[in-house]
Amino acid sequence: MSAPDPRRLAWAYLSVVVQGASRILNAAVTEDGPEAVAAAVRDGSIGGALGRRTAARAHLDSAARDLELVERLGGRLVTPDDDEWPAWQLLAFDGLDGADVDAAPPALWVLGRRRIDELVERSVAVVGTRAASGYGENVTAEIAGDLATDGWTVLSGAAFGIDAAAHRAALGVGGVTMAVLACGVDRAYPAAHTGLLRQIAEHGAV
Repeated sequence: MSAPDPRRLAWAYLSVVVQGASRILNAAVTEDGPEAVAAAVRDGSIGGALGRRTAARAHLDSAARDLELVERLGGRLVTPDDDEWPAWQLLAFDGLDGADVDAAPPALWVLGRRRIDELVERSVAVVGTRAASGYGENVTAEIAGDLATDGWTVLSGAAFGIDAAAHRAALGVGGVTMAVLACGVDRAYPAAHTGLLRQIAEHGAV
């Protein structure tokens, strides 16, 4: 593995230390760049709301190790610097006027060889309850299967119930599906979906 450049290390660090989307972080990066913001977070000079949000984890810099791990797993970190960053699909977040977390993610940790921008170019989310009825799962499978057959990428969260039914239906018709996880891509969650997540990464992305 070649040594990551400082800018990519900064993206990786910020992605982990902020733990989730942050409109405050995105604004700071737009104004000063990821390297400057990462340096200010590390040394505690960032101040304000972003300083308060990152203070507890600012010293935990695992960026180099995280990038090495995701590469070893066959994945990558996708940032706004990359050609495959789904910029226009994330523009909707700019219209939200809510909490700090109502924002586009700073970066995406990805497993799978397909380009993210191509996967989401024509995509639809199919999500629902974990405690789904048999009828609910069957209807979900019909909807997701038809969408995948028509060339849509089916997005869901890989959870039990509706999410799993949507992913499996898309895979079952030879379609494309992508799982968006609430945890890191280095762990299968739920663990019972280890095989399903592997299939999703092979044919789409996690």
